[in-house]
Amino acid sequence: MSLQDQSPSPHSREQEEILRLRAEVARLQLERDGARAAPAKPSGRRRGLGRWIAAIVLVVLTGVLACAAVPALYLRSEVIDTDHYVATVAPLASDPAIQAEITDKVTQQITEAVDFQTITKDALNELSKTAPRVAAVITGLAPMIAEQTRSLIHSTVAKFVATPQFQGLWVQVNRVAHQGLVNLATGNAAGGTVNIDQSGTVTISTKEIVARVKTLLVEQGVGLAARIPDIDAQITLFQSPELVRATSAIRTLDQLAPVLGWLTAISAVGAIAVAPGGRKRSTISGVGLAVAVAMALLALALVIGRSILLNSIPPDAVSPAAAESLVETLLVPLRTSVRLVFVVGLLIAVAAFLSGHSRPAEYVRHALASAGDYITGKVGAGQARPWQRWLARYRRILEAVIVGIAALVLILWQYPTAAVAIWTAVLAVLAILLVELLCRPALAPGPGGEPGSGPGAEPVTPVNPAMSGSGAVPRTAGGPAAEPNPTAPLPGNLPGDTKPL
Repeated sequence: MSLQDQSPSPHSREQEEILRLRAEVARLQLERDGARAAPAKPSGRRRGLGRWIAAIVLVVLTGVLACAAVPALYLRSEVIDTDHYVATVAPLASDPAIQAEITDKVTQQITEAVDFQTITKDALNELSKTAPRVAAVITGLAPMIAEQTRSLIHSTVAKFVATPQFQGLWVQVNRVAHQGLVNLATGNAAGGTVNIDQSGTVTISTKEIVARVKTLLVEQGVGLAARIPDIDAQITLFQSPELVRATSAIRTLDQLAPVLGWLTAISAVGAIAVAPGGRKRSTISGVGLAVAVAMALLALALVIGRSILLNSIPPDAVSPAAAESLVETLLVPLRTSVRLVFVVGLLIAVAAFLSGHSRPAEYVRHALASAGDYITGKVGAGQARPWQRWLARYRRILEAVIVGIAALVLILWQYPTAAVAIWTAVLAVLAILLVELLCRPALAPGPGGEPGSGPGAEPVTPVNPAMSGSGAVPRTAGGPAAEPNPTAPLPGNLPGDTKPL
C-alpha cells in the first residue's frame, strides 16, 4: 500500500504528524535530486579568488602607471610652466661651478675675437720707431702684456658673474632658453638665444654678457677693450647624445602626462572596488605599497640614469663640475615629486594596515587605547561628560574631516615637497589621536570592566542553564534557533502507526 492509500484517522494526531514528515522527506529528496541534476555553479570561493587575482593585477598596474606618471607630470610642468622652470634654474647663477664655466668660456671667446698679442706687438714696434732708446727695453713685452690683458678680462668677467646684474641676465636668458626645451619636447626646430642641435648639445648665447664686460673694461680705462667686436657666440651648457635618443620618449611622456595621472587613479580605485569584501583594507594597503615601491625603483633609476648621463658628457665641452650642477638642479623637482609620492603611498599603506584586523594592527591599536586610558585616567573614574559622549558618537565623521583637510592641503599646495607631506600627515595623526583621547572616557569599559558596561554597548543576554537539556533548542551565535534536521531517520514504530516506516 502506498503512502496515498493510507487514510489517517481524523482524531489521530500522531498519524498526521507522520504524514507531514513523510511529505517533507519526499520534498527534500526531490530537491536533492534536482540539485544533483542541475549544472554545478562556481563556488563563492572561486569567485572570490578571481576577484582577488583581478585586484592584485590592478595593484601592480597602479604601481607601473605611477612610475610613468610622476616623470611625465614632472616633464610637463617643467616644459609648460616657464615660471617654475626659471625658478628652478635661477640658483645656478650663484653656483661657483657655473660661474667659473661662464667666466672661462666668455674670456676665451673675447681673446679669440681680439688678438691682443698682435695689437700689443704692433704698438710696441711703433713705439720703438719713435723712441729708439727704449726699443731694447720693450722687446719681448708683447706676450706679457697680452697675458695681463687676458687676466684683466678674466677677473672682470668673474666679478660681473658675481653681481646681481648677472643674476638678472641669467634669469632673462633662461626664460628664453625655456623655449628650446619646448622645442625639444614638441620636435620643433630650435633657434635664437638657445639651441639644441642633433648631437644633443644645449648652447646659450653670450652676446649680452660680452657687451656688459666690454662696457666694464672701457670704464676701467682699458683702451684695448674698445676693439672687442659684437660677439654672438655660444656657450655649451650641456652635451649628451642620450638627450637626442630620449627625444621621442620625452615627447610621448609629455603628451600622455594627463592621461597617465588619471589612469593611475582609476587603476587604484578599480583595485579596491573589485577586491573581495574582506580584503578591502589589504587592497588599499597594497596600493600604497605598490606606489611606494614604484617610487623607490624610480629613485634608483634616477641615480643610475644620472651617472650614465654625466659620463656621456665630453669633459672638453662642459666641465664635469658645471655639468653635475646643471643636472642636479634640473632633477630637484623630479626628486621632490618622487619623495612626496613615496611618502603618501607609504602613509596610505600604514594607515590601511593599522586599521585592519591583523594581530600586529590590533596590538598597536590596543597599545594606543591603553596609552589613552593612562593619559586620561578616566577608566573607572565615573561617568563621561555629555560633550565626550557627543564626540564619541561623531568621532568617525570628525576623523574623516581631518583626513579630508589633509588631502586638500596636499592637493591645493602648488609644489608640495616630501617634508610638506610628512608634516601634514603628522598633524593629521595628532589631530585624530587628540579626538580619540578626548572621547576615550565615553568608550572605555565601566567600573565592572565588563565589555557591555560602556556607554552605548548592547547588553549581553545570558543563557539559561536549564535550557541546555534535551528539551532545549540549540541556537547559533548571534543567530536564530537552529532547525531540526528534516532528513533525520524517523522512529520505526510510533503510537497509533500500523506500519513501520
